[in-house]
Amino acid sequence: MIVIISMISFFLDGILSRYILPNSLFLPLFTIVSLVIIYPYFNNSNFRYFKFIAIIGLLYDIAYYNTLFYNFFIFLILGFVIGLLNYLLSNNLYTNILITITSIIIYRIITFLFTIIFKSNMYSLFDLLKSIYSSLILNIIYCILIYLLTEFYSKKNNILRSK
Repeated sequence: MIVIISMISFFLDGILSRYILPNSLFLPLFTIVSLVIIYPYFNNSNFRYFKFIAIIGLLYDIAYYNTLFYNFFIFLILGFVIGLLNYLLSNNLYTNILITITSIIIYRIITFLFTIIFKSNMYSLFDLLKSIYSSLILNIIYCILIYLLTEFYSKKNNILRSK
């Protein structure tokens, strides 16, 4: 189930990115949402989780960013934050939405800082805020849908997940 959720999210990122304009209010970051959703299904095996998200980060780099190790490191940072927040909070829909929002904000801030430091283009704080709120709407809806589907499927098939 972990691989299926990640693959669906990965491919939906690519498909929707081709049809949604970059200045739209609905910017997909479904792969990051999938990192939040799949964490409990690793049953506190952080090594397996970090290994999995490192591979997803590399694939994301190669497929969508044409870079190497950029999203690899960002996904590892997000994995640490997701693991920490899951350790501190119980696992339910509201917590997953909160962790998704936090992960998207962190992803956008890291990307913004990287762009400012290493690119010649100047971006404003308004551009950062617009990218954050543009990413939240669609991804929260996706988080709710995937959470409910995985919750139903895991209960139906007795798939264990950490609480």
